[in-house]
Amino acid sequence: MGVKGWTIVFTGHRMQADLLAAVLEAQGVRVEVFGDTGYGVGIDFTDARLMVPDGEAAAARRLIKEADEAPVEPEPEADV
Repeated sequence: MGVKGWTIVFTGHRMQADLLAAVLEAQGVRVEVFGDTGYGVGIDFTDARLMVPDGEAAAARRLIKEADEAPVEPEPEADV
């Protein structure tokens, strides 16, 4: 189900949707997260959708792809 003027750019786990929404918002993209907000024991059991205005969909998809492909750098070891 879509909303007129908005495009779904991501469907998946709520926790991942929240993280991607933060990435998009940090880049100036208006984003809405739709889905249940129930978290349990630190584990996300819910699904969600990210929606952006139609005109920002291409940029949002590009940013999501870049975030998904970004290498994860290990944290530096602490000196003891």
